[in-house]
Amino acid sequence: MRLIRKLKALFVTKVPELKEFEERLHYIFSHPYYLEKAITHRSVQNHSEGNYERLEFLGDAVIDQAVSNYLFKKYPQSDEGTLTKKRASLVNRGFLAMLGQNLGVMDVLRIEQGVNINDPKVAMNISADVYEAVVGAIFLDGGIKEASSFIKRTLCLSEHLAHEDQNYKGQLIEYCHKKNLPAPNFTITKSHGPEHEKTFIIKVAINQENTWVGIGSTKKSAEQDGAQRAINFLLGS
Repeated sequence: MRLIRKLKALFVTKVPELKEFEERLHYIFSHPYYLEKAITHRSVQNHSEGNYERLEFLGDAVIDQAVSNYLFKKYPQSDEGTLTKKRASLVNRGFLAMLGQNLGVMDVLRIEQGVNINDPKVAMNISADVYEAVVGAIFLDGGIKEASSFIKRTLCLSEHLAHEDQNYKGQLIEYCHKKNLPAPNFTITKSHGPEHEKTFIIKVAINQENTWVGIGSTKKSAEQDGAQRAINFLLGS
């Protein structure tokens, strides 16, 4: 099976639009198979390369590692709370969506017509997903060095565009750290709706007495919603 997958990866022919997309990424895939998968939405049921969900999961982890390393080196005097807040502002959905939109991921996206990509919230979530998936694809295709280089030139060098004050999850983590409270715990309690338009309900808990509920179309947006409610309560807003 692995041999078949490798041979298949080598002989995927790139269409012109993907070559143009690679130019925007400043990265040429040795195995176009990964790129094809990174731009395929889960609504496309019969696509031979599958969809981007697994690559999104991988890319999310690679981004966290690369951004943590970048911030650790750039801010040697910053404490854990400050670094955590900065990292959270760089990996939140809104910022990743902006990066994806800047790369024009929606122009090459493979998606069924039934998904309303004219809805700004849907487009934002997909743009963030595809950015993470592209990172995962580059990691598998070229390794951690190439993936980290891509993250640095697209994400880290745009650090000044991130809005830390809007990152409620980061604010909540920092608040708990400063107040010597337990770190907030984010747990999915329920999800419903079709695969491409799910709604997630998250419970945010600092301890058994202090819990809040967050709702969103992605796990991360639900976490941000719950964290915002917690922050507003704790700060008396």
